[in-house]
Amino acid sequence: MKILIIEDDYIIWPNIKEYLEENNFIVTLKNDWESWEKEALTNKYDIFLFDVMLPNKWWFDVAKTIREEKIDTPIIFLTAKEDIESIEKWFTIWWDDYLTKPFKLKELLLRIRSILKRINKSDFINKIKIWEIILYLDLKEVIRSWKKIELTPKEFQIIEYLMKNKNKVVPKKELLEYIWWINNDIRSDVIRSHMQTLRAKLNNWFDNDPIKTIRGIWFKFEENEK
Repeated sequence: MKILIIEDDYIIWPNIKEYLEENNFIVTLKNDWESWEKEALTNKYDIFLFDVMLPNKWWFDVAKTIREEKIDTPIIFLTAKEDIESIEKWFTIWWDDYLTKPFKLKELLLRIRSILKRINKSDFINKIKIWEIILYLDLKEVIRSWKKIELTPKEFQIIEYLMKNKNKVVPKKELLEYIWWINNDIRSDVIRSHMQTLRAKLNNWFDNDPIKTIRGIWFKFEENEK
C-alpha cells in the first residue's frame, strides 16, 4: 500500500514516515505543494495525507484539482482546527477522514486501515510471495521453501523493498535513501555488507540467488517462474 504525504513540519514528518513504513506501507513524502501535486497527478497511491494549514497554498485548491482529474484516492487531512462547523463543511465536501493535531501515530494508522477496508482495498497484504520465498510482513519473517530465514531488521527491509519492486533495477542510492535516509554513495559499503549477509542467509541450502547485482551499483530481485 502506497501513501503520499505532504508535511512541512520537520519534527513531525520523519516520525510519521518511519512509523508507517514499519507497518508495511510504502511512503513518499513531499515538502511543498508543487512537487506533491505533480506526484499525486502522475502516480497512483492508495492514500493522500496532508496538512490543511501549509503555507502558500490553500488545501481546497489541491483537493479540487485532484477530484477534477477523476482521482478518487482517499484524502486524510491533518488539522489544528477544532471548529466543528469548519470541520463538518470541509469533511462533507472533500475529506475522507481527518485528524486534529496533536494526534497519536497509532490513531493515524487505524484511520488509514479503516479507510482502506471501507473501500475494499485492504485485505491487507500481510505477505509477499515470489515463487518459494514468502515474506510475512506483520511477523517480519522470511520463509524459503521449508526453511525459516533469520534476518536482521535492515536485511528484512532490503529484501522487502526489492521484492515489492520485483524485476525492477534498484540503484544502491535508492536503497540508501529508503532504509538509511542517506542520499549519497558515501556509505554504499553499508549496502554491500548487508547484502552479502542477506544473500548468504537467503541462499543457504539453495542454488538459485534471486537477487542479482548489475555492474556493482544496481540490484534486482528476479521473479523466476517455477
